[in-house]
Amino acid sequence: METRDEDPVEETPPGWVLRTPTRWREVWDIPVLALVLAALSVVVGAAFGDVLALVVGVVTALVVVAGAVLLFVAARRGYDEQSWGASWDLHRTRISVGVTFGATVMVASLAVGLPFATAFGVIAGFSQTTRFARSVPRFDYTAVAWAFFAVAACSVVLVVLGLALPEQPVLPDWRAAVWVGGGGASALFSAVLATVHARRASRAPLE
Repeated sequence: METRDEDPVEETPPGWVLRTPTRWREVWDIPVLALVLAALSVVVGAAFGDVLALVVGVVTALVVVAGAVLLFVAARRGYDEQSWGASWDLHRTRISVGVTFGATVMVASLAVGLPFATAFGVIAGFSQTTRFARSVPRFDYTAVAWAFFAVAACSVVLVVLGLALPEQPVLPDWRAAVWVGGGGASALFSAVLATVHARRASRAPLE
């Protein structure tokens, strides 16, 4: 009886490889959405009518614009090269920029007195890093953990400022209450999630 070798089964590439742009519109769509978010940040900051909110909105917009540029450059390289190295660099850029956006939204929302936006920052910036992924690389969990640590540290600073600074036009009672109450809750919540993601990172594969 004749025997024949079975055809080798090719291993499916990781999800971050499959998400490499193969069409031109996949290069610029996310950067354009980021620019819209930057413009929205300035509009929301100006709508509050005080200097602090406007400054926070402008700083947030600058961070988002810088992230949009990094996303476009990495996506363009991935589109042009179609290599594993370029795909991995694009993935790391997307994760880094995504968690930075999320952390920035969380801290900015607390700073201007919008604690409900903190939940949006968590959902939009952090939860998407593991969505639909068959396997999450260690880099993803590590980036999310560091972002949550940063949010926790900034939240603690807001709590201290809310308690220490006297009432003034830029820091009315309602905003100080958000800094103390919302900042305290955010610090605790972020510290817990940072620890959870750090533990997951220690068990996650490298790629």
